[in-house]
This record gives sequence, structure tokens and C-alpha cells, in this order.
Amino acid sequence: MTSPKLLLIIASLTLFFNVNSQTGPGGVGQTNGSSNLVLWTNPDAITEADNAAFSNWPDLSGHDSNLSQNDAIRQPIIKKNILNGYDVVRFENTNRRLIKTNFRNFPTRAISGFYVNRNADRSDGVLSYASSFHNNDFLIFNSSNVTMYRDRNNLRSGIAANTNAWNIIGFRWTSNGGNTTLSQNGNSAYSNAFKNGTSITPNGTLALAAEQDRVNGNYAANQAHQGDFSEVILFNTYINEAQRIIVSNYLSAKYNINLSANNLYNEDDAANGNFDHNVAGIGQARDGSSHTDSQGSGVVRINTPSNLNSGDYLFWGENTKTPDYTNTNTTTNYKEQLVSTWRVSKTNDLGSVSVSFDLSRMAVPQGLFCSLQLVLDNDSDFSSPRAVYDLSISGTTASVNDVRFNDNDYFTLKYTNQIVWDGSTFFNGSGSSEAPSTFDSCLKLLVKTGTTAVLNTDAHVREIEVEPGASLFVEDGYLLEVEDKVVINGIIDLLGEAQLIQNHTNTSTNSGSGYLRKRQQGTSNNFNYNYWSSPVNTNGFWQIGNLEDANGAINFTSSYNADASTTPITLSNRWLYEFNGVSDDYWQWKSLTTTSNIAPGIGYTMKGSGASGTGQEYVFKGTPNDGNYSLTVTAGNDILTGNPYPSALNADEFIRNNLSVIDGTLYFWEHFESNNSHYLADYEGGYASYNLMMSLEATASAGLISGQGSASKARPTNNVAVGQGFFLSITSDGNLNFNNQQRAFAKESANESIYYKSGSKKNKVAASKVDLRPKVWFAFVDPNELKTVIGLGYDSDYATTAYDNGYDAKLYEEKRNDTYWVANDENLLIQALPNINIEDELPITIKATDEGLYKFSINNMENIPVDINIYLKDNETNVYHNLKSGTANLILSNKRYENRFSIVFQEDNTLDTNDNEDKLALIYYDSKTKNLILNDFENLNDIKALKIYNTLGQEILDKSNLESNKINMASFSNGLYIINIKSSNNIKQAAKFIKY
Repeated sequence: MTSPKLLLIIASLTLFFNVNSQTGPGGVGQTNGSSNLVLWTNPDAITEADNAAFSNWPDLSGHDSNLSQNDAIRQPIIKKNILNGYDVVRFENTNRRLIKTNFRNFPTRAISGFYVNRNADRSDGVLSYASSFHNNDFLIFNSSNVTMYRDRNNLRSGIAANTNAWNIIGFRWTSNGGNTTLSQNGNSAYSNAFKNGTSITPNGTLALAAEQDRVNGNYAANQAHQGDFSEVILFNTYINEAQRIIVSNYLSAKYNINLSANNLYNEDDAANGNFDHNVAGIGQARDGSSHTDSQGSGVVRINTPSNLNSGDYLFWGENTKTPDYTNTNTTTNYKEQLVSTWRVSKTNDLGSVSVSFDLSRMAVPQGLFCSLQLVLDNDSDFSSPRAVYDLSISGTTASVNDVRFNDNDYFTLKYTNQIVWDGSTFFNGSGSSEAPSTFDSCLKLLVKTGTTAVLNTDAHVREIEVEPGASLFVEDGYLLEVEDKVVINGIIDLLGEAQLIQNHTNTSTNSGSGYLRKRQQGTSNNFNYNYWSSPVNTNGFWQIGNLEDANGAINFTSSYNADASTTPITLSNRWLYEFNGVSDDYWQWKSLTTTSNIAPGIGYTMKGSGASGTGQEYVFKGTPNDGNYSLTVTAGNDILTGNPYPSALNADEFIRNNLSVIDGTLYFWEHFESNNSHYLADYEGGYASYNLMMSLEATASAGLISGQGSASKARPTNNVAVGQGFFLSITSDGNLNFNNQQRAFAKESANESIYYKSGSKKNKVAASKVDLRPKVWFAFVDPNELKTVIGLGYDSDYATTAYDNGYDAKLYEEKRNDTYWVANDENLLIQALPNINIEDELPITIKATDEGLYKFSINNMENIPVDINIYLKDNETNVYHNLKSGTANLILSNKRYENRFSIVFQEDNTLDTNDNEDKLALIYYDSKTKNLILNDFENLNDIKALKIYNTLGQEILDKSNLESNKINMASFSNGLYIINIKSSNNIKQAAKFIKY
């Protein structure tokens, strides 16, 4: 594995190479505006029509030295497809020219250049530069003798360039004593010193096709050039001999002009395939000068030859003038190959080289392919490559080192873009038998027409296409993860707990005439609701009438009861509802029909099928929901929403993303399996809850009464199951948002997610990561053996002593017998605090409608220090029930106990009868007489009230207006009792005593 530091170095080097890449003509000079290439005009920038006036020839050097002409009379015209398929600029009348005024980058101490030109009637004033009127600082003109003028001196080369033929004219001049050279078609006809020691005056005006004898002035008829130009190149330096040869070969191939010397690139010949375009080269001339890094106008860059000697050259070019770099599929192995190819001319042996490609200019799916390869062959079909090199990709550059070319090699790019199932085998996957695996996120998965592919392992691909008549089955329990879109013109079938996750953040582009199929099990109880949310859509919405079972589209009836005996089953449409309204307002439920359009993320209710057993399987078919969904919500409302995806929904991410509009707790409805009535008043069930602090199971049977119905006894996990609906409370107007980043892979069978349906027996919570926060779940069991759980949790990072959205959870429904926290004027199911404080006294309220025995205990604990005690304190009797040691048994009457009970973490030792002598003197029990003796009360009238409780908290005696200090206890059983005495001045005293 590449280290992060090495990756940083590679990225830095790639950036360095890109910045310094030689992208000028033939690969000489850079086009970033900071190099010695100061003017480059060629047909690549010409867009005008044939015979159109030409007012501006863009400079491609990066210096913005455009040649222009605002005067329409003096504008040249464009001639299309004149020179080897390239356009040219024609100056066919006297006084036409293009100029560049205030040419700040024009060379002053050294100059090199080329122009490709054909003479017509006139041969004068090809390229001229002047700083003032009648002062041609630099001038090249064609005639029977190509001439260079410098400072009113001329140098005649002996080159005849007025033959109405296309010529590549090259020139170099320097003021430092070097030779001036003039060349025609690669042959240096003249080389000698000329006007050394003088500099060209800066900031003058350049004219093309005329002598520049004045700034913005007119030209005499004999000072204007008539002819065609295809390319003009200027450097502000004296390029070396190797560079001169490279540029000459580039121009020769591009315009099909034969070189008379140093014709080193011959792949432009018709016999070799006419690889005329984007030619570039590297090499070393006989004089020892070299050029070792070139890219030119194409996308291929070659540099750093390992063994370069004099006379060694490597050139490369393309056979397409305007390549689009598209690709073609090879059906033998389903790998992609560029349509474009290159060919190499090699002189001698310069060793190995480094090769890179600019992917930003290519149709190759940048960053998505798993393997990009440089392929070399001695023929153009690449069926039996001579050499194959794997390229490394950094940003938009793909590169490889140590490449060895042979003369006349062809080369192109191949890459793997897709995994294909052809009906009998997979191609190109990294898994067993080339099937897709979790390492193929850069590849598309394609299932061919009329075939059936089966995935029996997790897979991660870039996108999926299922062609018409094809099927892709994902076996039970596996994840199909996709970076981008799915195109389903056949079927994707997620069997069992298989799930689909898509990771992209942009708008969904899922499409196709086929469908995804996903199953989920709901209740079969005819009287029970499930809360649903569809994982698929048809044309953007879900309709309940699209629901199927294993036998096809489900039937619906207006009867109250479903009928599971039909094939497919028949459900009742009387119980289809959605909710988005004021909490606890029954009339806010909105009835749905089987053809109502339900948007992704909207939840709905539906009752069971009446089938035997505890589960009914339903089938959702449609386009998989994917991407962003937004529901408008209103403060003060509750909304029945749900998981919109064919994968689990991570509840933590969903809550965090929406805390600005929700209170942060999800509520999941569970009906008891024993429910046997359609009447609302007879419904048996409750809500499980989940927030960022903890989760609570729904009301359930404690399991002690035979035949009692129950919910699943499962606490929600941090993953919401596929198809699961749930309630939310809205705190602010805004939007409820779902997105792909909230999705997760979680299986119900592994207790990683739970679908809330009657009969579920899962009771283990799977955690996605270790949670070290202290938590306590308290169980409250009523006389009917129904258990309610409330939670206490601690989060030092996010919880405070105030009400915290997402951490505290409000009481969502008040049951007949119930308990809840009371904090900050809120009734809470979950109370979240920052830290455990043993001084805390946390009030709870108990609502007891049914008289009898209530039990309060610790249902579960996590991360509670062993030295922390937890008590249920009875504030009336001053009894402390150690909940770590056992259950507190409370005999309660029909009453709401709002101030009597608290959870505390230390016992008030002043209430112990052994704490001080005063209490011992106050009360003692005489076992012989069975009397409780009250001492030290000089006047019994000082006792305003006296109450005695047993250890269950039951009041067994209540006395006032005592006539004696002896209270007979003979009628009471032996055991521990608590006496509370309130004096006339409202002083309370309490003590324990044992009757025996």
C-alpha cells in the first residue's frame, strides 16, 4: 500500500510536471504565458467560414499576443481545408495585414521562429517588427532570396521562397555573438554572425504580411505580402539545434511538407498511416544540444530518456486531426480501447522513457476505471500487444515509467470500464470467477440482454445496467453498493435481506423500463397496523395498489377484514392512512386509496393479511429510491415518515441532518399480537423510541401472565429497516431531508436493524461502534404485567441539564399506567445529562390507574461505575430501594404520584434507625407486649400525624390525636417497618423498626 507521504510526493511531482510540460509546437516551449514561447498562431484557433473576413488570429502561447485587424478593408480572409486538411489565412490584396501593437514580449536580445507560407504575387514583408515610423527593427521577407533585416542591415540566405509552393521557413538570431540561421524545410541554408551586439527596441508593433514602417500606418504597394499563412511561431530565445529539428518535423508532418534535411519522423507518410497530427518529439542533435520533455498540442507527454546520445530522437504523432478520444468495446473480453492511436518514429536508441496522458482532454471516464494501460504493438489492431504497461493516475494525469518503444510502434490506451455478465460468465470483476466484489467501485456492472446473473457476495460497483430481458439476483444478506446510477431495463431482485446502497450526492439518474424488487415482512394479524414507507417508486411516487405478494399484485377490499385465502391475498383498504398534523389529533389522520400518490419518505399505515403465523411477506416493485428527498414540515405537527431507501437508514445521521426541524426522537409503533379488535379504544400496543442518547423498547408484557400479548421486546437500533415507517415531532418550520449519506447496510437477522411488526422476538441491539456513555434503562411493571421502560443517559459532549433535542425524549403517549421523568417542565421518556452527579435527585412521576402491585427495577445498564449506587427514593416514607440489589415493590392506589418518587445515587443516612441516639430514644419495639413505644414526647398533642409503612411502601397505619405513647402492632406480621412522625411545628422525623 502506498503511504500517504509517498502519495503526497507523487501528487506534487505530477503537479510540477504538468506545470512545466512542454506544450508548445512540437513540444518546444510552454503555453502557460510564462515561457519563452511568445507567439503561436495556427489553424486550431480558426472557426470562421470559407472566404470569411479574418479580424483576429488568437495567440496560443499564453501571452495573449493576438494578431488582429479592426479595419475591414485590411482584413485577410479564411480559406478552408487548404493544407493537409487545415485552414489557412490568405492575404490576397495589397495592404492586408494583421498586427500586434505594443508587443511587450517581442524578443529584444534573441529571437527564433518559424512560419508556414506560400507566396502569391508579392513576396515582400512577410514578418516585420518596428518600434517607430520607418524603422524596421526586425524583418523577414520572401523573394528569390529569403532575407532577414536587422537595424537597416540585411542578410540574404539564398533561399528561394517565391515559387508558389508551401515552405517552412525557420530563423534564429542572437545579439550575443552566436550565428544567425535561416532555413527552408529543415535545411539550414545560411548560418553566420549577423548584427551582433545590438538589441531590438522593445514595445513595438509586429505586422504579418507587410513591412511595419509606421505604427497604425499605411503600407506601400511594394511593401505588402500576398500569400497564405498556416502557422507562425516566435520564441524570445535562441532555440537549440535539437529543438529546431523537432519543430521542423512537427510542421512537416502537420502540413505534409517534405523536409530536405533531418526528416526524422516518417509516420506521416501515407504508407505508414498518415500519423500527421499533434506530432512532438525529444532528442539530441549532433552538436550535443538536446530537448528531453515534450507534449506539444496533443495529450501524450514523453520525457526523461534513460540513455540519450547525439543523433537519438523519438517522435510520436496521431492519425486523426481532431481526435475525440472516444473508445470502442472489445467483445472478446469487454475491455475498452481508445479509437485514437499513435505511432512512433525512433532514431537510434535513447533507452526507456516516461509517458503520461492528459486525461482531462479525453473521453476516458477519469477516476473511474480500475486499470488504465498503455499498449504497444507492431500493428494497429492491438490483438497481440508487444508490450502492456499499467499506468498510475493522479488527478487528471495517467503516467508510467520505463517504457521502451521500437521504431514504427503503434500505441494506444486500453482500460477496464465494466464488469459484464454474458449469460455464462463474468468478465473483469476482481472477485471469484471475475464476478464483482467490494473492490470494483470504479467499474460499471452490465448484465446482458436475456441473461440472469447471481451475486452471492457483497459487491461495490460504479453503476449498474441491466439490459432488457435480463435479471440480476442479489442473494439473501448481501450488499450491492453503487457509486452512481442504476439503469434497469430488466430486473434487479434483492432477495431476503439483500440491500442496495447508492453513494452519489448529485440528483438521482436512476432510470429504465424495468424494476427493482424488494421484499419486507409485516404483521399477519388482521387487526394490527404496520407503519410502512416504500423503498421504490413509479414515476416518482408510490401507490399502495402496486404492492404484491409472492403470487402477484395484491387485491384490496372495502371490507373491514383482509382475506388471506385468496391468491394473491386480499387486504382491506379501510386502514390506509398517512399523518401530518397536530400531535394527538385523531382527525389529522388522512385516508389514502390504493391509487394515492405517496412521495418517497412519506409513511403510511396498513393492517395485516389475516394469514396464519406471525408474518406476511410483501413485495415492492419499481425504480429504487435514491438521492435527496425533502418534505415540507410545520412546527407543532407530528409526521408519519419513514425510510425511503432499499437499504437501512442510519438513524443517527438522519437525526443529526434534521435537528434544526425535529425534536430528535423517532417513534416506532408496535401492536400486540393478542390485539383482536378494530376499535381504537381496544388497541393494545405502544411506541418504541430512538434518539442520539439511547433507545427504548415499546410497552410489552413482562411475561408473567399466561396468554398476555406483547410487542417485540426489542429496543430500536441505530438503523431503520427497509420499508419501516416512524413518527417524528416537528419543532420548526422547514424541510425534512433524506440523502444517500444517511444510508447503511444493516440486517434484521443480525439484529442490526428491526422492522416493527407483531411477533418479532429480537431483543439484542447491534451497535455500529463502541458506545462508552453511561446509560440506565428502568423497567416499570404495572399490575397487569405490562412493562414500560424509561431511560437515563449521560453525554458529556452534547447533553446539558436543559432540554436537548436529539438527546432528551418527550413522553409520546401516556398509557393507563405509566412512569416518566419530570425535568425542565417536560415529561420525558429519556433524560440526558452531562455527567453523573451523586448529589442529583431526579424526580419521576408514576401514574397508577389500577390499584395493586407495581414493580420498579433496573432493566439494563451500560458503563455505570460499580461504586455508583442507584436508589428509588420514596420521598413520603423516606425509604430507599437499592435498585442495583433488586426490585422495588410498590403498592399503589389509583393516583398520579408526582412528587413522591425520585432516582438518587446515595442514601440519606440520617434516616437510618442506627444513626444516632436521638432516634433510638424516640422509638423502640417491645416484643413482649407487641407495642411500639414512643418516648420523649412530653405532650402527645405535639404529634400532628403518624404513619407506618411496610417495605413495599404500603401505608398500614395512620394515626392522629394519640391517646397513648403505645401503639399495638400485634395484628401486623413480623418484619421491617418505617414510621413517619410530623410534629405540630411541621418537623418531620422518621425511623425504622423491626417487629418480631
